[in-house]
Amino acid sequence: RKLACLLCLVTCSLDPGAAYVSSRRRYSSFVKVGGTGTCCNKSTLFMSSSSNLFGSKSGQSLFDNLKETLPSPKVVKAVESAPSNSPIIASDVASMAGISISQARKELTALASVSRGDIKVSDGGELIYSFPNDLSTVLSDNSNKFKLRTIWQETIWPKLFYGIRVSFGLALLASIFAIFSTIALISASSSSSDDDRRRDDRRGGVSFGMGYNPFGFGGIFGPSPFDFFYYRPYYGYYGRPVYLRESNPEEMGFLESTFSYIFGDGNPNSDLEQRRLKAAAAEIRRSGGVVTAEQLAPFVDAPKPSASIDDVDDASYVDESFVLPIVSTLGGEPQVTNDGDIVYEFPELQLSATGTLESVGLPPNASTRDIINFLESQGVQTRGALEKSDLINVLGSLEDAAGGDISIVEEQEYKFSVAGDTQKFFAGALGAINLGGALYLGNMLSSPALAGVTLPGYYGLVQSAFPLLLGYAILYNIIPAARFAWIGKQNEEIRQRNQSRRQWLTAIRTSRGRIARKLNAAKGLRTKLRRVDTKDVIYDTKESISDEDMRRETDALRDFDKLLGKD
Repeated sequence: RKLACLLCLVTCSLDPGAAYVSSRRRYSSFVKVGGTGTCCNKSTLFMSSSSNLFGSKSGQSLFDNLKETLPSPKVVKAVESAPSNSPIIASDVASMAGISISQARKELTALASVSRGDIKVSDGGELIYSFPNDLSTVLSDNSNKFKLRTIWQETIWPKLFYGIRVSFGLALLASIFAIFSTIALISASSSSSDDDRRRDDRRGGVSFGMGYNPFGFGGIFGPSPFDFFYYRPYYGYYGRPVYLRESNPEEMGFLESTFSYIFGDGNPNSDLEQRRLKAAAAEIRRSGGVVTAEQLAPFVDAPKPSASIDDVDDASYVDESFVLPIVSTLGGEPQVTNDGDIVYEFPELQLSATGTLESVGLPPNASTRDIINFLESQGVQTRGALEKSDLINVLGSLEDAAGGDISIVEEQEYKFSVAGDTQKFFAGALGAINLGGALYLGNMLSSPALAGVTLPGYYGLVQSAFPLLLGYAILYNIIPAARFAWIGKQNEEIRQRNQSRRQWLTAIRTSRGRIARKLNAAKGLRTKLRRVDTKDVIYDTKESISDEDMRRETDALRDFDKLLGKD
């Protein structure tokens, strides 16, 4: 019955709306399945192959493909970065991808469904996942939705976003051309009726540099300083976040720098939560699964530590609510020490399916000589370790001691624009020129001489669209000014939060009082990272029902023989 419920979980978890698991850490009790309140029928649990468990791709309708749940790209990347052919569990993915353990379980199940991966259920109720090596290729072959998402993210959207960025530069140039060519026309028309034609003509040439040639600077084919603004083909970071760009911002063409000048280049801390969780998970595992609030403070938005934070005799209340998001996300549990302090235990993060050899970069079948060479390269003596198991234990001790000192998760300050100084100057200067030209043209169009007059052809279109041109010119200058003030305020807050994190880090390193007492208490509760053994499984989706029954009968007979042997 227990095995049936576990298999029911594996099957029904592929459809998040089909089952609700009441236990947070173990998959042993179902509250509701399919709205009936009972466990799934046994005939739906035991299937002849893993392909039946995960469904068949053939016969799926377009609607089914659209409903298909896909794992996030960061989970796929985390699985692909794991050692080849090694199993993985939710806590491993949570620590690598910077997500919650519950989200990791859900996405791993979705990933196994799409990729036809293998799921094993350990005797402790942990789901162990195995995936093919060429995971992205398999996902593209099995899921049209994944293939479309990949094409959109890697091919269509970068080019589309690049076109959007360039369009703002083109819009600025088009606005300047429309405004000043219309000014030139009105000025030329006015000068023809003036008695002092020569003076007016000279004023028009000096003011606008165009005369009767609306293109200016020697015509269409002549040399023009606007050649500087054209697209540079070697610029190639299409709309990627600032912190992921590899190209030199000085290589950004003017057309794209216009967008950067107006709207900036995105949030440099868009991955802050992911970095926080990854750093916190690494520190928790380095500390043996038990940490204090002070150890997590350099990763979160904690208030500045008080002057008496390390005073043993200070009985004032210490608010540790700033660690609750990480504690709840990573499955932490508060524990009270003998001194009345609170530490946080994370038992699920102390589970890993990655073996000791794989965790240090060695293959699972590494020879004894390979292990000895690795240990000697790390300056570790292997004298007395004769067997391979002894060397693996030494590796485990080396891994527990590794990790280095704690560091902070530092936020990056916003930049007004990553474009070069020259590009920003031209973007700002032309924006000011465009606004000045729009105001001047508005004054000319509102003059009594043009009252009720409609300009001919293209210029009439400019005349009718003048309110839009004026609004564009105003917003072009107001948005960067407002953003500049907003960035200054945000960067000041970022500097304060980073300073607070550094103060917490200093308090941890220099503590001799209450914080040191809590750290020692947490150190006394730490445990070693427990490896989930893939041999101790009660079900494997690769096995058919007949193989599963035979294995269960064999295990039962072996246990019975052991009992007889004891008697």
